[in-house]
Amino acid sequence: MLGSGCERKAPETETETGVATPPAQVINEAAAEAFSAEYWQAGQAQIIDAEAAAQALQRAVAQLLQAPTEDHLEAAKLAWLDAHRELAGALPFIKVAFSPAELQQQGKELLLALDSWPTQAGYLDTVPGYSTSGIVNDTAIELTLANLRKQHRLTAHEEASTGFHALEVMLWGPTSERTADQFAKSTGGEQPEAQASNRRRELTRLIAQGIHEDLSGLATRWPLTANDLSQRYLAKPPASRLQWIRSAHMDLLSNEVLPRMPESSESDVESGRAADSKQALLAMLRNLQASWLPEGGGGLADLMLDRHQTTALAQTFAELEQRLLKMEDPIELADPAELQRARHQVEALLGLLSGDTQVPAREEDMTPVSLTRPAE
Repeated sequence: MLGSGCERKAPETETETGVATPPAQVINEAAAEAFSAEYWQAGQAQIIDAEAAAQALQRAVAQLLQAPTEDHLEAAKLAWLDAHRELAGALPFIKVAFSPAELQQQGKELLLALDSWPTQAGYLDTVPGYSTSGIVNDTAIELTLANLRKQHRLTAHEEASTGFHALEVMLWGPTSERTADQFAKSTGGEQPEAQASNRRRELTRLIAQGIHEDLSGLATRWPLTANDLSQRYLAKPPASRLQWIRSAHMDLLSNEVLPRMPESSESDVESGRAADSKQALLAMLRNLQASWLPEGGGGLADLMLDRHQTTALAQTFAELEQRLLKMEDPIELADPAELQRARHQVEALLGLLSGDTQVPAREEDMTPVSLTRPAE
């Protein structure tokens, strides 16, 4: 349908500032008010789930450090996977919350603190051929969370020292061969706290603590009652909130989803060690779809698209999900041709969400017109 049956609308007009404006659209104000309020509440529920998962992850890491067994290491990995997917599912809401110009830098810094990738394993820990590499071995860096935040992306974007992908390196290991005994506490020597094994333990603990702190801080700012995030959102007219959500979702597809679908096997991929890039993508896309096409109707598609665009949107979401489910995880291992098709489907979603892609009525949906001459 989207390959041959859809057409682009005429170019949008531009304002005096040179920014393209979408065609005028009449939106039901009452429905927009109801949906936009429900959307914010859905975001709060997702953020609460993400915070709870981060807290469970912190507990699992503490258990691993208290008793470094293979079972506890596996439990920490499973907790990481759950928390990472909850964060991915929260991204459609976080993008909306930090849409105002005065909050965009804060939103960028939060996501970089939580989800910066790719990560350079040697920035954190020992890697093959470099037995003294990483913060684990650099005793000049005092291990505090404040110091880790200062070291984060200090001289290069891949030098992550906080967030999920830094913790991914610590739990799976630089070569995905981490064993529980590498977290065993060392008591020998004059300065046991300076030994690599003990610094590895502390570094892992601090990274998990930082993830929970960041998500807890976000959860505190989210409720509708008297806080800077919701106040800016509620200050806008209901129809403007919908346009705000639409823009944020398009930004998510362009700057979060597409970059996570590598164009070649040489590309960096999110969560390569944990083999979780595909599931994280699906978590994002499912919450995006739930906003536009909720069960029972009443979503953004009903408010902002015509019925033919809505049908095409549902079909594209379904086909993209089916394609992703069949792919390898990490997604970098997938067939390049399939990845390219997936990218084209994401681009089709962008056109549909914007309202810029026209979808002609299908022949079976058209009402036949009688050509019989009326009786005189």
